[in-house]
Amino acid sequence: MATQKIRATAEAFLLQRADGYAILRVRLFSGEAMRAVGTLAEVPLGAECEFVGRFLFHERYGRQFMVDAYYTVLPTSAIGIERFLASGRFKGVGAQTAKRLVTYFGVHTLDVLEQDPEQVAQVPGLTPKRAAAIVAAFATQRELARLATFLRGHDLPLHLADKLVDAYGGSSAALQTLQEHPYQVAQDVRGIGFKTADQLAHAAGMSDEAPERLLAALQHVLREAEDEGHMYLPQAEWLTRAAALTGVALEQVAAVSGQLSARGAVVYRQVDQDAAVYGAYLDRVEQGIASRISELLQATAGGLVHEGDDACAPEVLFTTEALDSPVGSPVAADDAALTASQRAAALAPLSSRLVVLTGGPGTGKTTTVQAMAASAEAVGWQVVLAAPTGRAAKRLAQSTGYPALTIHRLLEVGQQGGGSHGFARNRKRRLEGNLFIIDESSMIDAPLFMSLLDALPQDARLVLVGDPEQLPAVGPGQVLRDLIASGVATVHELQYVFRQGKGSMITAAAHAVRSGQVPVLARSLDADCFFLEEDNAQAVADLVVELAATRLPRYLQVDARLGIQVLSPMRRGTCGVDALNERLSAKLASQAKSPSLSSGERIFRVGDKVMNMRNDYDRDIYNGDMGLVTQVNEQDLTVRVDDGSQGRDVVFTRAQCAGLSHAYAVSVHKSQGSEYLCVIIPLAREHAIMLHRELIYTAMTRARRLLVLVGSREALAMAVSRKGANRRYTGLQQALRSAVIRVTSPERVDHIP
Repeated sequence: MATQKIRATAEAFLLQRADGYAILRVRLFSGEAMRAVGTLAEVPLGAECEFVGRFLFHERYGRQFMVDAYYTVLPTSAIGIERFLASGRFKGVGAQTAKRLVTYFGVHTLDVLEQDPEQVAQVPGLTPKRAAAIVAAFATQRELARLATFLRGHDLPLHLADKLVDAYGGSSAALQTLQEHPYQVAQDVRGIGFKTADQLAHAAGMSDEAPERLLAALQHVLREAEDEGHMYLPQAEWLTRAAALTGVALEQVAAVSGQLSARGAVVYRQVDQDAAVYGAYLDRVEQGIASRISELLQATAGGLVHEGDDACAPEVLFTTEALDSPVGSPVAADDAALTASQRAAALAPLSSRLVVLTGGPGTGKTTTVQAMAASAEAVGWQVVLAAPTGRAAKRLAQSTGYPALTIHRLLEVGQQGGGSHGFARNRKRRLEGNLFIIDESSMIDAPLFMSLLDALPQDARLVLVGDPEQLPAVGPGQVLRDLIASGVATVHELQYVFRQGKGSMITAAAHAVRSGQVPVLARSLDADCFFLEEDNAQAVADLVVELAATRLPRYLQVDARLGIQVLSPMRRGTCGVDALNERLSAKLASQAKSPSLSSGERIFRVGDKVMNMRNDYDRDIYNGDMGLVTQVNEQDLTVRVDDGSQGRDVVFTRAQCAGLSHAYAVSVHKSQGSEYLCVIIPLAREHAIMLHRELIYTAMTRARRLLVLVGSREALAMAVSRKGANRRYTGLQQALRSAVIRVTSPERVDHIP
């Protein structure tokens, strides 16, 4: 069939997929509306375009145009120009203003705006100030059009234009930087990486051995390492990775690497046996943590105590008998008293400024936190509780009876000076409180921990509660593990496992995995932990879907969306998060018969369980927040977000839905800090690369009432046997030991091997 061209105005998206495929309603000059289909996700609405392709006939929708290529063009008809100017692309130009301009200048309106803009002031009804604003808005858009043409010519998404303009202050400056210094753009703009910059540089004729290219590769490698959780890379590994990325000899890469140190972009340090290379920011973070911990501990030695605080003699102000039966304590109900280890941990902050409370599941950490807060209140201290995520903070508040915030809200995250986002609480405006207890501390990355330390009052006491055997933070560093191993904190490890309930096996199985043993899961009707053996990945996926959607909701008498959570080791694969979510959403939606909205490859329906995958500081929505879809319209949907408070409704436009994912199944990493009534874990050999002890242990400890493992016993044994698969390069232990002036050595209680 012959290739044809049509000229039409883009009116509305009927479908947009993540891969760029879209169905677009366009308006021909005849007034006829029709559907254009193809890779059209970046077409600006309101723009007049020339589409190249062919007509097809669809059984349901009739004639539509399959687009092979398109070009944005300036309109030539009066009505086209009026629609173009009123499309919303030009600040201050609405329908009435567009009509005035076209009525006065006719088909020459755009020529006037571009070549003789002073004439705009002659249009009746426009003030000189308004006329100047219209001209400026048009000029800005013309520059943006040149930038967009460049991006499209290099197969780059048009949404990068806004980021480039923000980074460089205008379209012309952004275009010049792209053409002359592409590797600098890769440093400045998220979404343009080394490979994209390489493509632009090659198009400009830059040599593979150019120093600018090699230096950019070295910095890219450090950013990749940060994404993997590392604080630094050994120098040899750093150079080897960069050489592999560029295809240039190791010696040539090494020869230019010293320039980054001279510029202050990287810092060299000796960490144990490693010649370590840090990015400048992460080096400041690590050294900053060590410095602030030193200040915290020196305050104890210097006698900095809160007014009225006789921490050296807590028994004068507080009797330990009051800790024997803390109100609402599940341990107290079963055992009528705290253990000696719990009592010692509860009183530790009265004499130590930095305390770590750790232990496996069921060892009474929550009860100890309750008693710790009570002991602090008894001496007149203000107690502040927080956790890394909204769900963790909500669970902490419910279990202890004390209010709790996320760390981000505690530090008052938001837009700060200069329009950038950051924390309002810092060394200049510190938090109020005496004792700060932070739960799920294994999830805290190094940059967030430094921000927390910056905001603590000078006479504060800090307690970190968590399990170092769980997965480390998603961000760089392993703060909790390093603090424990450094020996600078008072560490209390609770080892006695309280009964979770008659016949409970969840805690026993989790502790077996924690100690490197494959749990023995006997089959019995009253068990709360099952292993269902299946070797074939497809059979595992089929069984997981059946359990999550039908069998377990009926067995537990709960809503499948609220009571059952699938935790998968990986996103990809037959048993991965994406495939299981697609199947579960379709299966549960077919039962509900609810309205839907398509976004990319996902279809969202009323009642769907979803997770937000992006930080949106303006709307106070963060990566990992979960909720239920409560309303669906043609262009948006509403999610009731469970953010650790009472929950709130958040509207997501069709474009914003690209940041939503179904959450019937989530990755184990995304589950950190959460607890679910029932957890299903698929264990397939296709996930072998991700199977290790910390991951399986973290997943198992998310279950409160029922835990079901489905898969291969070989895969389970493999996971249990592989410890430390996620080893990270950090120098915090060494930095802490070097920086901390230990006038009195912090006590270590219940040694952690």
